[in-house]
Amino acid sequence: MKIVISSTGPDLDSSVDPRFGRAAYFLIVDSESGELHESINNAAGMNAGQGAGIRAAAMVAEKSVQVILTGRLGPKAMAVVEKAKIKVLSNISGTVRTAVEQFRSDAIRSSELPAAYQGQKVGAAGYGRGMGRGQGGGDCVVAARAVENADRDKVRL
Repeated sequence: MKIVISSTGPDLDSSVDPRFGRAAYFLIVDSESGELHESINNAAGMNAGQGAGIRAAAMVAEKSVQVILTGRLGPKAMAVVEKAKIKVLSNISGTVRTAVEQFRSDAIRSSELPAAYQGQKVGAAGYGRGMGRGQGGGDCVVAARAVENADRDKVRL
């Protein structure tokens, strides 16, 4: 099974990055062997003005991973990975190697609430007026296409 971990560096001894969309690297690891398959530099996500989580989620979906280990996913990124049927284990910390070992030994338990929703308040909205007519939303279309492509690739297997 392929898992992806948000990381501060390019190897297994790097720390788990608590931010998904703005993580420095994404490490794709084989959960059975614990071997690193791919290290993806996420410089574009780290420097993105907005939409970093959605772009990262779309990229992960294209890589056909089954599980994400990270500190926290934002709500828009969570929507993309849920549509792609990727399991998310959040609130992960320590080194990537330790996180992979804990995952392999079934020591990581998913939290009751996804990290994207923890700490969000219920009640009155803020004072902003939103992004306005025709603003935003473009990243969602890109992410939806990536999820559809990933689904199509899974069907071919």
